[in-house]
Formats: sequence, C-alpha cells, structure tokens
Amino acid sequence: MLTRTLCILTLILCLATSGCLSSRYADRNSSDEMRKSKVAIDQLNEQVTALNKEMDTLKKELQQIKEEKQKEVAGVGAENVSPSDQTGIARETAVASVPEPEKKDTIQEIDIVKKEEIKKAPEAQPSVSQKEVTRKLLRMKVLSGNGRLSVARDMSTKIIRMGYKIEDIGLASRTDYKATTIYFAPEYRKEAEGLATSLGGEAITKPITWTSVFHIILVAVP
Repeated sequence: MLTRTLCILTLILCLATSGCLSSRYADRNSSDEMRKSKVAIDQLNEQVTALNKEMDTLKKELQQIKEEKQKEVAGVGAENVSPSDQTGIARETAVASVPEPEKKDTIQEIDIVKKEEIKKAPEAQPSVSQKEVTRKLLRMKVLSGNGRLSVARDMSTKIIRMGYKIEDIGLASRTDYKATTIYFAPEYRKEAEGLATSLGGEAITKPITWTSVFHIILVAVP
C-alpha cells in the first residue's frame, strides 16, 4: 500500500515538473518569435522610408526636367517669331491686361470710327454709280419715227441695256423723221446730250416745247 502511494506521488510530481518545463519552453519560444517579428517590422519600415526618399528625389528631378523643356520651347518660339509678330503679341498682351472699363471705351471708339466711315462712304461712291442712279430716275418715253412700232421696241431694248428705264413706247404723230431725235425737258439737257453721244450716229437733241410728264422723249428711226 505504501509503495503504491509513493508511486502515485512520484507520478504526480513528474507530471507537475514536466508541465512547468513545457510552460517555460513555450514562453521562451513566444518571446523569440515576438522579437524576430519586431526586427522584421523595423527592417520593413526602414525600407519603406528609403523608398519614399528615393521617390521624392525622382519627383524633384522630373519637375526640373519639365521646367527646362518648357524654357527651351519658349526660347525656340521667341526666336521664330518675327518682330512684327512680337509687336502683335505685345499688343494682345496689353489689351488682355486692360481693365474692363477701358476695353469698353476702346470698343465704343472703334464703333464710332466705323459709323463715321459708313456715313462718309456714300460721298466716296464713283460717278458711274451716280450716273446709273440718275438714269433709273429719268422718266423716258420712246416713239417710232417711221410708223413701225418695232423700231420703238428695238430702241427701248437698246436703251434699257444702257441702264435707262423706259416707261412707255408708241408711235410719233408724224412718220417723216430723218434722224433719231431726243426731246428733253429744260433741266435735262445734259442727260439728253449724254444719251445722244452714247447712241452715236446722227442722233440730235431738242427741247420739249409742249407740256409733258416725261423728262426725255426719244423718237427713233432705223
């Protein structure tokens, strides 16, 4: 009985001792693992810091390269621009820097100049255009001087091509005209003489001695 009791106590003591040893071994292993993990983390942090510094350096170098390229491009552009272009660029820059009120005043001045030019434009019209307008305003009638209406029609077509406006055609009261005769109202002598010159041939001019609404009455003969 005593022997059995001693054996049991010995067994319990062995188990207790082995448990303590196992606990100590496990604790030691955990401490080693933690220490190793901490060292690894510190090494990774150092590597990340080094990489960040390298990236900052590369960014600065890249920015410097971009600035140098921009300066080179600007320099080449300035060399290729002619003096007149540089003047234009300077003017554009000056206009762009003008405050809004001054811009408005400049635009108003330009508008005023344009309006004055438009007002002066009619005075600068060539005399040919004025002559054409005058021809359109003339009240003119064409008559046949030999009794055939076709003569008056042919003459009307010819005169219309010259820029005149014909209001009426017909037959003259007599048919023995020897030459084309241009009758004119007192204030239209110059126009009648110009028409006679344009027609050529033996066209003659005479004043109108009777009452008429027409400025010029042309009696045509072939």
